[in-house]
Amino acid sequence: MSMKPFLAALALGVAALSPAQAFAGAPIAAPVADGDVQKLVALMAPEDSITRLAGRAFDTGMDQEIAADAKMKAVFDANPGLREQVGARLRTEFTTILVGALPSLRAQLSGILQAELTPAEVTDTLTFFSSPTGAKVRASVYESMGEAPGQSQAEMQQAAIQAVMSKMTAEDYPALMAFGGSTAAQKMNTVNPKIQAASQAWAEKLVVANKPRMEALATKLTADYLAGKQKAN
Repeated sequence: MSMKPFLAALALGVAALSPAQAFAGAPIAAPVADGDVQKLVALMAPEDSITRLAGRAFDTGMDQEIAADAKMKAVFDANPGLREQVGARLRTEFTTILVGALPSLRAQLSGILQAELTPAEVTDTLTFFSSPTGAKVRASVYESMGEAPGQSQAEMQQAAIQAVMSKMTAEDYPALMAFGGSTAAQKMNTVNPKIQAASQAWAEKLVVANKPRMEALATKLTADYLAGKQKAN
């Protein structure tokens, strides 16, 4: 199954969590304490949001794959229940694989943040993303990414920005302004591309490594469904 929508959405979903305008990058900072970095990474790459995003993007990719293959499309068109049954099993299998691999992504993101941010900048960022306004930003970004995973990266990024700003109220602006004026926010021009590249490389490796397994399972599930239907008739 094609996972390009998932790759693009995941990379942006993890990296697009800065609500402030990015400025010129600052010099690399001293290492940061692991505890706060791990807490920050958990907020940036939450299991529940990423699995929901993966599920929606998987459905988009599967539909694209079916539409692009005339023979496959004919089989699915002739068997209305096939898409739901096979798709549900494959989606569950893939999200299970993804959750198992998520610690490796978080480890890479931790390394980036430790290299780029000072302890004070990690604290400022963690404080913001743990706040009600930061939680709203995180939820808006992942919700936006999941709504249209088939869009280009530029389109998803623009949609994410619009989604975040549409949810902001007067009560949110003090927190946004405070974080936007911090050196942590100013470093996002350097940090975000590295996070995005690491996230996309991780996802691509995950998809390639599990493609044979997923294709074999798809073939088996389809054959079992058709055999069962034929037997019932």
